[in-house]
Amino acid sequence: MRFDGTNATIIGSGNGEFIADRNNIARVWMDHAAWPLNTISFYIDQSGDLDFLLKEQTYFKDKLTLRGKSKDSQWDEAYGTILMYRGSKQYGGTIIEHLLIETITACLNAGKHGMLRLENADWNDALDMAVENGESVAFTSMYCGNLRVLASLLSKLKEKKGIDHLELAKEIETLFESITTASTREVMQKCLVEFCNSCTHEISGEKRSFKIDDIIGKLEGMVERMSTLIIENEQLSSKEGFTWLNGYYDNDGAAVDGEINGNVCMTLTGQVFPIMFGIADDKLTAKIAKAADKYLFDASAGGYRLNTDFHSLRMNLGRQFGFAYGHKENGAVFSHMTVMYANALYKRGFVHEGFKALDTLCRHCMDFKTSRIYPGVPEYINLRGRGMYHYLTGAASWLMFTYVTEVFGIKGEFGDLIFSPKLLSSQFDESGDASCETLFGDRKFNVTYHNPLHLDYGSYKIFNITLNGCALDSENGRFRIALDDIKALPADKTNHVEIFLKEIF
Repeated sequence: MRFDGTNATIIGSGNGEFIADRNNIARVWMDHAAWPLNTISFYIDQSGDLDFLLKEQTYFKDKLTLRGKSKDSQWDEAYGTILMYRGSKQYGGTIIEHLLIETITACLNAGKHGMLRLENADWNDALDMAVENGESVAFTSMYCGNLRVLASLLSKLKEKKGIDHLELAKEIETLFESITTASTREVMQKCLVEFCNSCTHEISGEKRSFKIDDIIGKLEGMVERMSTLIIENEQLSSKEGFTWLNGYYDNDGAAVDGEINGNVCMTLTGQVFPIMFGIADDKLTAKIAKAADKYLFDASAGGYRLNTDFHSLRMNLGRQFGFAYGHKENGAVFSHMTVMYANALYKRGFVHEGFKALDTLCRHCMDFKTSRIYPGVPEYINLRGRGMYHYLTGAASWLMFTYVTEVFGIKGEFGDLIFSPKLLSSQFDESGDASCETLFGDRKFNVTYHNPLHLDYGSYKIFNITLNGCALDSENGRFRIALDDIKALPADKTNHVEIFLKEIF
């Protein structure tokens, strides 16, 4: 990433080599700063490696400045692609510094509705024609979640490592000050521009000490402000009485979702991230799920469409509306977002709804006569029901991730392995067993849930766990394998975990 919070988008030919653009078209995707934290947080939960946050890394440097809006006239290829200070010294900042910069700069870059600016696109590359006034409510929700994760990681650094101050680049002081004083969008933009101007060519190389508790307080304040804006201003209802959230604003500054001229416009992405990151409470999540079933679900097409038919080109939003409805990003069942919708529902305990999304998609893809593909998940399903662009890696990885961490409930918590199954009765075999093989902490595990009474989710709880035949103790009703115990397990053998479920009385 660059010091202004934007990312190099293309992987180069060598190890660790990146470039800013393809075909000399430099762009800023507003969601790019969201995913590194998502990945690093998952890694730390799997490994317990909090020290990773304190490792130093350089920053990417090229001609682009001011978040892609200007150019550094002093930069040339001879300078190289690493940010310098004092003319010849490479600057290194900790990973947590990188994460703070890219998250806070993204959150300061708000549009007139207070949502984060769409810029050249978000996760949906085809929403690429609203660079001036477009806003992404969907990813504003994800950034709210990321601010919470950052606060949690900082809290753990203090708790586990005894660190109460961070040494960060002096320039970051401008960002922290903006969080305290930025009561308006204009003030936030001014502070963001001031920060970006401080790193146009090089930075000072100086560092300052910042109190972790103060940083946490600022992050939590940003979450409160942004999440309140979403809940108070972005809820929509149709004449039929269904409720959901607006996902975007177009280049004219108009809401994209809603009942417009008698036509219901709804985006799946606009619902996924508010659910996944806890912006929508359980009551609103239930309403959104019903609206998605009403307006987006199509069993014959493989499940949940990416959007309803807007019946217009919407070139003030993106090229996706140049596709015929039901193709690619314009209203097809797009596997990646369908699986993420399922993941969001499972995370929030809406297990039957999440299962419906996964099961409909997987059954459609496994029906060769209809999907016409080998087993797997395609990018999308066309109007004839055929899977197109077979095996989209984003959808495949999120599918496996969801089944392991949510359906089977095998997940990490700062290096400890915990179990929280969300299996339905239909997912157990005739004997009442369901098994999963996975890796955790460089150890192989075979996890088997025993449910002889074929109890459904919500009616069972874990009452006993054995690891390689030895019973595990519970802590306040939770069963976990501690990080130190995992390290003591054999690395060359499969470790067997058996989990016994019983009825909740």
